[in-house]
Amino acid sequence: MPGQSDCVIAGGCCVNIVERAAELESLDSALNDCAAGHGGVVLVEGPVGCGKSELVSEAIDRATGRGWVVLRATGAAEEHALPLGVLGQLAASGPPGLLAAAVSRVPGALRESTQSFGAAVRRLGASGPVLICVDDWQHADDVSRTQLLHLARGSRRAGILVVLARALPATVPDPLLETELLRLSGSFRLRAAPLSPAGVDTLLDEAGITEGPSRRLAHRLTGGNPLLLRAVLADFAAGGGALEPRSDGAYAQALVTCVARVGAAAGAVARAAGALDGHASAGTVAALLDRPAAAVAPVLHALAEGGLLDGTASTARFRHAAARAAVLDALPAAERAALHQGAAAVLRREGAPATAVAERLLAAGGVPEPWAVPVLQSAAAYLLAAGEPRTALDCLRLAGDSFTDPRRRAGNTLRTAEAAARIDPEDAELRLAALLAEARTGHLTATDLNTLAGLLAVHGRLDEAREARDLAAAAGAREDTASAGGRTGSGSGEDAEAAGAGADAEVAGADAVPEAGANPGRVAIPAQLPPPWYGRSAQSGAARAGSGAFGGATAGRAGDRGVGGAGAGFDTSRVLAAAGSAGGGATTAIGGGPAETGGLTDGCRPGRRDAAVWAGPWWLEERAGGAVAGAEAQLRSALGGCPAIEPVLHALRTLLYLGGPARALPWCAEFAERTRECAAPGWSAMVRTVHAEALFRQGDLPGAEAAARTALELVPRSAGSTVVTGTAGILAQVLLARGRADAAAAELARPVAESGHATVPGLAYLRARGRFHLAAGRCHAALADFLEIGRRMRGWGLDRPVVLPWRTDAAEALLGLGEARQADRFVTQQLALPDAADAWVQGVSLRQRAALLEPRRRKTLLDRSTQALRRSGDRYELARTLAEFGRTLLECGETARATMVNRTAWHLADECGAYPLRDTVESAGPVPAPPAAPVALPARSASCARLAELTDSERRVAALAVHGDTNREIAGKLFITVSTVEQHLTRAYRKLGVTSRRQLPVELQLMLSEA
Repeated sequence: MPGQSDCVIAGGCCVNIVERAAELESLDSALNDCAAGHGGVVLVEGPVGCGKSELVSEAIDRATGRGWVVLRATGAAEEHALPLGVLGQLAASGPPGLLAAAVSRVPGALRESTQSFGAAVRRLGASGPVLICVDDWQHADDVSRTQLLHLARGSRRAGILVVLARALPATVPDPLLETELLRLSGSFRLRAAPLSPAGVDTLLDEAGITEGPSRRLAHRLTGGNPLLLRAVLADFAAGGGALEPRSDGAYAQALVTCVARVGAAAGAVARAAGALDGHASAGTVAALLDRPAAAVAPVLHALAEGGLLDGTASTARFRHAAARAAVLDALPAAERAALHQGAAAVLRREGAPATAVAERLLAAGGVPEPWAVPVLQSAAAYLLAAGEPRTALDCLRLAGDSFTDPRRRAGNTLRTAEAAARIDPEDAELRLAALLAEARTGHLTATDLNTLAGLLAVHGRLDEAREARDLAAAAGAREDTASAGGRTGSGSGEDAEAAGAGADAEVAGADAVPEAGANPGRVAIPAQLPPPWYGRSAQSGAARAGSGAFGGATAGRAGDRGVGGAGAGFDTSRVLAAAGSAGGGATTAIGGGPAETGGLTDGCRPGRRDAAVWAGPWWLEERAGGAVAGAEAQLRSALGGCPAIEPVLHALRTLLYLGGPARALPWCAEFAERTRECAAPGWSAMVRTVHAEALFRQGDLPGAEAAARTALELVPRSAGSTVVTGTAGILAQVLLARGRADAAAAELARPVAESGHATVPGLAYLRARGRFHLAAGRCHAALADFLEIGRRMRGWGLDRPVVLPWRTDAAEALLGLGEARQADRFVTQQLALPDAADAWVQGVSLRQRAALLEPRRRKTLLDRSTQALRRSGDRYELARTLAEFGRTLLECGETARATMVNRTAWHLADECGAYPLRDTVESAGPVPAPPAAPVALPARSASCARLAELTDSERRVAALAVHGDTNREIAGKLFITVSTVEQHLTRAYRKLGVTSRRQLPVELQLMLSEA
């Protein structure tokens, strides 16, 4: 139809010329005038790739259809200096034998050739209309340009139509053409502008791209440039309906071609703009290329006008990374690196953000000058805060490669380890271990050593943290001596040199602003501050980490005998004696005497400063409420951005150990999500490990298993990672509780570095292994693991049952070995500790203590254990106690009460997923036959709804009845009469639709804490 024609593009995709109706109509008018004997000149202008060549092709097609003589040529930048290059093409395209002989490039014959060519064309025009078309006129040689403009002057009378196409904006002025067009009558311009959004939509509709994201991407990639749009459509067809530009795809290659067609200088300008990505302007590009800004601005403008760059000459960037990569990849690697280094230097001088400068340094792969190191470190600090740890880690690694001084390198390594922990905790641990080895040579400052100790403590490496603090104390003393010597004028030599090096290290390690004037108006972003316990203590001996809760303990020393593989020849008395104060009286359970017990309120002791990361504040029960409130305040303040993980973990553990799992779980879920958003899988694994432990302590075994497995999936499953070791230990304990011994064995069979056992997370692994041995009847091996846990916890000053009640575990193993007296000593010690005020510790301890007593006395302790565990919220441990309680009641002949307790224990174990425990309960006494499937949720929901109808008094009485108490016992506990109890029960039966105690809903069992 008129005004449209088909064009075929790469990839076989056909599209129609759109939004060119007016231009095509003007071409038809010019052709008609020429046919009537009135020639002229048509100048087709527009940015590169915007359809100038298509309009020229349309003119050729229409003239050919009318039987005209058509002469065509295309200018090329590489032929600009070739005389008669365009005229030669025109002559070759004409009728055979008529024009070719008229053009000769023989030196001295150019004048005759141009005259002969002009005369021959005019003869052709005399016999009929002639169309002369030259595309890319801006690249035509000077001789051809002069002759064609001369020919154009007479075209009006000779029936010759000249169509010239050139790219705009012109990177090189063309005053001759502009002047001639003003003079010539019958000449006019046609503008081939980029397509409007509606025009782009038309082509996208014809290509079948209907998906919103792909359409938006097509608009963004092309800026309306038809050539780029066709290349995008080719990529879409080649991608099977997915639009994903690649550096070797049609879109990127089309853009490279368009850049080359803009002009000779366009390639260098485009590569400079790519290196300055997002910061390209006439000024910065000119500075990078060492050219005048006036020469660069027109080229940038031309690139932006054609949609090759997004923006203007004042600020421009490539529209897609694939296009930028294609332009830069054309350079050899060495030249590309030099270009990126130059871009980094230019941006630094311009005061660009440190992250922008660092991006170019990373692309260059080297540190060209000393100023680059603080810039990389500042960028890393910002990137960490912004949730981009991988790029931050790349910055720190690159900065570290440039250090030769060990002290300055150490500060950077500390930051690198902190960043690495967000992604791969084992990588961070390896760096810290290497740094500790270097610290033994005396190359680290006291500040760096204390920071190292804090990071080691976060990973649970408390032995190494203690060594680092000892080294920090020694380094601090040396620095104090050197400083004092310098002030009195007596210090010189190595001490003074060391002090100077230390000062240099602190300056170099800081996130310094680049040199004066380099970054006007900007403030360098400081590195993330470590938590308070990282800070360097006064440089007296106070900075030295103590020996923990047990001054004489040597946990983790080389040569300590492993006890995990104890076998049948195990001698219980010998091991108990070797355990030292573990078997001592209750007065020495914390650490040998009253002084140590008094130290519980001392939160600043060096040993406890590191242990507090894992145990929470060393406060007595009456201050625990304040600690929990403080932890929640800390977590609320950390909700924005990507906060440091150390205070978060500290607060979460404080909530778990002092506030209970119900208090900790919402915060664990919140920060598990936030660390995911911060792209910090290592941090997320740490948080999810605490989450798994909290779920385990609540009795949610399936949830704990899922959380632990998620944590393990987030980080590499390597043998040396404390995160992996600790999480695998929690997972194995959960699997054992669920009756999946084979799966637990598989977790415990995975390789674990020997050093992993000497860490706080390794305690969970040792406990899981001990529980596994215990379940398999290997009580000796189990006891060895539990005692090893105790030895390490005491040595670290971490001997807190609320963290890990190793004494009751050991007592259970001892009871299996027939050592009831020794078992009683361990339980007595645990009940004498301040943590025994905790409901969870109390409940677990009382249950184990009850196992040592005869049935009548056992029943009383199990009742107290049940009440304590209800308060704690641990449904699994409560089910264990209730199961034991039911068995004890049966031994005492209280069958009816045993039945009620067993029923509750069975349902609790079933809900927790503790199926072995459930099956044990079922065989322990007469339990109502359970349904084949788990209890139906609708029925449970209905019973819960009916419970809401009970008054508080009815609910308390019914809850105690479910517990198995008699009417008289209920009356005694609630200080009411037996008659009142009977009345409350009668009303509760009626409201709940039951007729006996056995039919009371199990949910009442969980309400006893309110009674």
